Amino acid sequence: MRFDGFTRRPVRGEGYAVRLDWPSTDAGAVSHDFTQFTPSLSRALRRAASTRRYWVLSPVRPLAVTVVPITQAAFAAHAQQCVSSACPTMAPLLGLAPAGDTAPARGASS
Repeated sequence: MRFDGFTRRPVRGEGYAVRLDWPSTDAGAVSHDFTQFTPSLSRALRRAASTRRYWVLSPVRPLAVTVVPITQAAFAAHAQQCVSSACPTMAPLLGLAPAGDTAPARGASS
């Protein structure tokens, strides 16, 4: 069971996670991990900024640090160093449809 920050209460439902995209050992491939699930978008944005600051001086840095909408169940079940293109991205937060989805994102104007 994963917990929300320092509160030690189980997190359920929908929320946001910090996504870290990493260069993969396969030529041109990118893998990703999700960390720091929270139901709060503002908290997720703060955590992403903190994660960027943490990695800035490292010799190995993520290619991107973004916030993505995700359910708690998907977050808990997600594998580390995943290379699937079907995983959550920040496209819905930008009003864009995820890759492979032909329907407009919720709230996007046509």
